[in-house]
Amino acid sequence: MLIFVIWGQGTSSTVNYDKILANAVTKTNILVVEGYLFELPDTIRAITEVCQKARSNGALVAVTASDVSCIERHYDDFWEIIGNHADLIFANSDEARALCNFDAKESSPSVTRYLSHFVPLVSVTDGHRGSYIGLKGEAVYIPPFPCVPVDTCGAGDAYACGILYGVLRGISDLKSIGSIAAKVAATVVGQQGTRLRVSDAVKLAESFTFHRSTIGSDIGTDHISSV
Repeated sequence: MLIFVIWGQGTSSTVNYDKILANAVTKTNILVVEGYLFELPDTIRAITEVCQKARSNGALVAVTASDVSCIERHYDDFWEIIGNHADLIFANSDEARALCNFDAKESSPSVTRYLSHFVPLVSVTDGHRGSYIGLKGEAVYIPPFPCVPVDTCGAGDAYACGILYGVLRGISDLKSIGSIAAKVAATVVGQQGTRLRVSDAVKLAESFTFHRSTIGSDIGTDHISSV
């Protein structure tokens, strides 16, 4: 089971759809498109091509919202990819509201439910208040995992990793997937720095107990059920 992430480093980066990228995508189970890519020149064409290639090979496509200002600058491009290719989307509550074009008063459960009408599986984090997973117009609340916060940098990425782990392992219950994600995020928040230590990652994986199933029946897309 493989996850392939495409992202850019620095404002001078470019992403080109070439043979190397196309070959890598054919070997992945989940393609993750980093939202900051939309800031790069002429990237939307490459993102579209790689998403089409991934889905034609049975992979899932996940999109990270990345940043409110990025969404506002590239709103149409985000929805071009989300509306036509995305199976999963990751956002915090502010980013989710920006994607929905909602004001700051709109609640996290509300934006999660709204987005789930367009994307099969939606993940919206809400800081220390917890998070929500959206599916078919419903929002499932995931309480935060207890921890003593040290450094919140990387919490969102860690949470997304937990969701992807649960999907790849075929966990059928959304609460269980969310709990895994919350625990991974809490582990990262409880340390200095954004990278999870290998030893901690091994302990986390060993601590997760679940029954393998097909999450596709819950989400209702052929692409997700094929993983």
